[in-house]
Amino acid sequence: MKQRIASSFVVLALLISACSSDDPEVSSESSDTGDAGTDAVETTVAVEESTESTEVPASNGERVAASLTVTPSEYIGLAALVSVVAEESVQVELTAVSGGHVVEVPRTVALTDTHDIPLVGMRAEQTYEIFAEYFNEAGDSIGAADGAEFTTSALPPWFEAHELTIDKDRAAPGYTIVEFDTLGIPDGAPSSQHLMAFDNDGEVVWYYTNTGSLAGIEATPAGTFNMFYWPFGIREVDVLGNVINNWRPQPAGTTGDTVDNELVVAEVDPDQVRFQGGLPALEGNPGDPEPTPVRADWIDLIGFHHESWPMPNGNVLALSTTVHELTPEQRATFCPDDDAPFNAISDIAVEFESSGRVVRTWDLWDVVDIDEFPGRELCADAGIFAGTNTRDWTHANSVIYDPERDAIIISSRHTNQIVAFDHLDEEGPQSQLRWILGDGATMPLDGEQTYYQHAVEVNNDGSLVVYDNGNFRPGTSSDDPDNQPYSRAVIYEVNDTSSDPSEWFAIQRWENIDVEDNGKLAYSTFISDADVLENGNVLVTHGGIGTFPPTGEDPLHILIREIVPDGESGGDVVWELKSKSDTENFYLTYRAERIPSFYFGPDWE
Repeated sequence: MKQRIASSFVVLALLISACSSDDPEVSSESSDTGDAGTDAVETTVAVEESTESTEVPASNGERVAASLTVTPSEYIGLAALVSVVAEESVQVELTAVSGGHVVEVPRTVALTDTHDIPLVGMRAEQTYEIFAEYFNEAGDSIGAADGAEFTTSALPPWFEAHELTIDKDRAAPGYTIVEFDTLGIPDGAPSSQHLMAFDNDGEVVWYYTNTGSLAGIEATPAGTFNMFYWPFGIREVDVLGNVINNWRPQPAGTTGDTVDNELVVAEVDPDQVRFQGGLPALEGNPGDPEPTPVRADWIDLIGFHHESWPMPNGNVLALSTTVHELTPEQRATFCPDDDAPFNAISDIAVEFESSGRVVRTWDLWDVVDIDEFPGRELCADAGIFAGTNTRDWTHANSVIYDPERDAIIISSRHTNQIVAFDHLDEEGPQSQLRWILGDGATMPLDGEQTYYQHAVEVNNDGSLVVYDNGNFRPGTSSDDPDNQPYSRAVIYEVNDTSSDPSEWFAIQRWENIDVEDNGKLAYSTFISDADVLENGNVLVTHGGIGTFPPTGEDPLHILIREIVPDGESGGDVVWELKSKSDTENFYLTYRAERIPSFYFGPDWE
């Protein structure tokens, strides 16, 4: 049984703290020696913890009296919980002000006399005055309170400084959440990964460092975030960092018992639990909910990895794995010089309810013929993908539900395929193939296919956006200076509405091939991401440019750019993050996400 890390290995953290500016374009580089009031700011300072609550009564005899209680978040030094108690049922708007920086919390939907409101979006080491305004059911302002204060902490000392440039007039507004990784665990850090959110001025306004390795953050309709964590479960957290739900897969037939808040799992073949070197297991907090076991009666589920998505029906869609036996003849054909009795690990999309009951599964084994598409990672020379008894055949790295097509779309990296299954009404295992793009395509493509791609997503218009890593791209070679390998972001339009599948086709609508400041083509052989933003721009995350295993000659580093698409290729850069890189520190990111606000979901107007 195998458990696997999304980026093939889990890694750590860094950060930028960029000063705000009144200019439309903000360019800031954090350093360890910057003075206050300049673009260079101090970031390597100790975290100050505070657990005191502040209660402030309503001021000036307003018609509705209320009190504010401000309690710091237990996990995020830049956030707090504001509790409002009023004399009658009201809706509430909050505002927090520190100098010229203003955080506005939208009006609550609930009409009640008691509110617990997360206050998120503040900057480090600042004192904010908090104001509350109250509204009746008709929307009339009927009271206010002020005078509450909250002082944010310094940023954790292991956050590193990086360069961020923003064209505020053209970049999509919102908050950019970056999953920072490194190949070691910094002193004092709980793991090698953490999440950071930057506002439109490039300032850090949120982070998440709570226990264990984590990645794949996605906003949910409930106003929370889903992410997967080591050792390969899924965690739902609120914007204050509190764990709301916790799911861990279980092989079929096991009990799902828990002991000391740890799920009891069946005995696992060590060969199938790889990439563990130097990585901490999850250490839950005392108040975290116990893990909910996720089991399917018809197949063993071995870990969650890479991604989980909230579905419109309230279920969770995630990636898992299972093992399929190979015949001696297949092994000899795939790997004639390899005598190990290995079997194949295939990836499974899993739809499950919050109770842990699995509703449907889709196994790539059922629609991709391993004899025709064995991929490149089955033999003993595949390095981290080759155990003695199991080999990482498909290595899926993203799954998404497409509500318009009613389809499940999976990125199968090792077979160079984007695979769409039909999502049928019946429960249980499903294997109705809709189409394949890439190797073995079931419909013609006007454009170039992807190679070792990541992060397939469906845009609002039904097109697909993909990060095409470009490993083994035909016609390119690192040994050929005139045809160097490269990565790209690409958008495909898929025309599959005809009742006759023979009429289906796909068109490459846009691509972007980045060039770094040194003139080299941006080439990230693993991880990475591409997202179409609400204003039509494309956020491209080159998550691991450089040599892996890392060398001092070409240090691993991050380049994230927001592109304004222009025609069929390229476009202007309006947001850019460049990581610090040197011969001793190697920085990576699995993905980056832009969210319009931290106040999403049913609680906010």
